[in-house]
Amino acid sequence: MRLTACLSVISLLAMPAYAMAQDASAPPPPDQPGMQPPPPPDQPGDQPPPYQPGKQPPSPGAPDASRPHDHDARMMQTWQQRFDAANTTHDGHLTLAQAQAAGMKPVVKHFGAIDIQNRGYVTLNEIMAWHLDQEAQKMERRAAQLRAQD
Repeated sequence: MRLTACLSVISLLAMPAYAMAQDASAPPPPDQPGMQPPPPPDQPGDQPPPYQPGKQPPSPGAPDASRPHDHDARMMQTWQQRFDAANTTHDGHLTLAQAQAAGMKPVVKHFGAIDIQNRGYVTLNEIMAWHLDQEAQKMERRAAQLRAQD
């Protein structure tokens, strides 16, 4: 008798919690106005990212731009693709004329600063080094601004 009574009390206490758990996980019925079932959970690789003008969609296996540690890899891949497209002689050297023809405005504008050895061409590593130097200078200026605020 005691066992039956204990089991009855436990089941009565557990029923409301069980019912609430079911209600929270179940989508609302579609006949309620303004209520729509939640979208299915995102699965990696199910849907391509939304189109952004001026950006090419990532290729399969490309670094994930949403993860901070992939930023450098993504930037390197982008510069590599642009460099390869502009380097029509495929010799690893990008001339000013090739950069102009490819519309690589930052490289054209700062060609003299990138070509520090005055060879008349730049390499991908020189472009990347210049780009990182520019980013470092921006960060230094921002750090100085933040220090000045205190």
